[in-house]
Amino acid sequence: MSKAEARSAKGFEMRKNTCRWKRVAALAAAGLLLQPVLLTEVAASALPGPTKQKIRGYMTARIDASTVAIMDDQIHAGAARIVSRDSSGERPISGGDLATGMMMEAEGVWTSHHQFSAEKITVDAGLLEKQIHETAYLQEEPRDAGKIRKGEPAELKADGEWLLLDASTKRAWTAPEPTAVDTSPGSTPQISPAKLDTTIPAYLAGYRVAYRGLRRTDGRIGAEKVELSSPAPPDAYKMPHGLEIVQAKDPQTGIDILEFRHGKKVQGRMKLLREYLSDLGDALLPAGAKGTSKALEFRFFLVEDPSINAAALPDGTVLVNTGLLGAVENEAQLAFVLSHEISHVLQVHYWREVHETRPKRVGLLIAGIAGSYFIGDVGMFLAELGMVSVINGHQRELENQADRLGLQNIIEHGYDPRVAPGFMKMVIEHYGSRSTDKIWSNHDSSLLRGSFLTVQLQEQYSERHFDGTRVDTPAFQSMRETMGPVKIE
Repeated sequence: MSKAEARSAKGFEMRKNTCRWKRVAALAAAGLLLQPVLLTEVAASALPGPTKQKIRGYMTARIDASTVAIMDDQIHAGAARIVSRDSSGERPISGGDLATGMMMEAEGVWTSHHQFSAEKITVDAGLLEKQIHETAYLQEEPRDAGKIRKGEPAELKADGEWLLLDASTKRAWTAPEPTAVDTSPGSTPQISPAKLDTTIPAYLAGYRVAYRGLRRTDGRIGAEKVELSSPAPPDAYKMPHGLEIVQAKDPQTGIDILEFRHGKKVQGRMKLLREYLSDLGDALLPAGAKGTSKALEFRFFLVEDPSINAAALPDGTVLVNTGLLGAVENEAQLAFVLSHEISHVLQVHYWREVHETRPKRVGLLIAGIAGSYFIGDVGMFLAELGMVSVINGHQRELENQADRLGLQNIIEHGYDPRVAPGFMKMVIEHYGSRSTDKIWSNHDSSLLRGSFLTVQLQEQYSERHFDGTRVDTPAFQSMRETMGPVKIE
């Protein structure tokens, strides 16, 4: 069976099951069923009864003594067995121990839209600790760099977090010295301790920061230790296996295209659309884009692909599918997506994942890829190139890091960050399943992603007010009108 035939058969089966459920619902409404039927939110099952499900995400609210919420979904836990799980096993906890921000998995059945009756709730105890221990690359120039170096009280914006340093913070802040340059007339510019006509500052954006501390009630982190070290190596920004991405024109039609080249051989081509995306992406670049150990040229391309997705390649190339551009509701949502992808590049996530999982690395099989064809499925093509994580999502901690930094970046650029969870809600409603993984990650559900963003806004920016910040622009609306109807899958 061909791919198109398989897709058609799957669509027919889903439509058939949908019609079956509509008939069951009509009979139930008319009181003609002898036994009650609880409709689940999984169209793939056509059994006339409740189907047990699992939903997973971060707790975003407590509704009452026995009900909690993960975004719009209310989890009724009155009769549920609640346990906390870590490496040593499970231990029972009470419903009163559940708190906003906890990562939880609920097992049970859907009783109606957004209403879930839980039989068991499992809390990930490894995420309950307030102790934070992370590493990141600075995407902005630290405002208090001098104070940090001198051991004075200071603040550091890093990793999408606010770190507070005091006298007890252990610091390994080996920042480079500013460079003094002699620029007097007739002289060759050179380092000169005697003449300080001009000083080149020591830029730290792009440097690696490791930190440890305790999460405070206001969302900030009281830093116990902060360590500054070198930027990521130049190899971290290279495409694997000598691949190059080159903008070109199709020799037959003259349309703008993007070519994936290995040496002189073209491995695949994509059609390119719209200039608006490039202008917005360039405007969102943080200072860290200029502080990398290898000069990066960020390039933002809109490619013809109906899936709601985007991908960031290690060399700074960002691919946005037409399906995603058709799905976003405003410029702030698009700005968040681009900021998320920018962070994947600046945090060298592809390099880190390959470096950390080298024994499991998937090699590039150049001989197995048909050359010079137009790519219909970006995800499948990148998977063939051995870059599965780029399109399917990185490890959850790296995706969370990109989300934190994405939120921070759009706030710095004057956008309303509250639209980011709203975009994930739209994805959930569009695909009709909380376990449908169409955007960024193939192993974390849209519910998990959206609930993380919600909790991050609640905890990190609880005292901030975003009324009056930018949500949309005439440029975005003009672009959407020009595009017209967009195919979305």
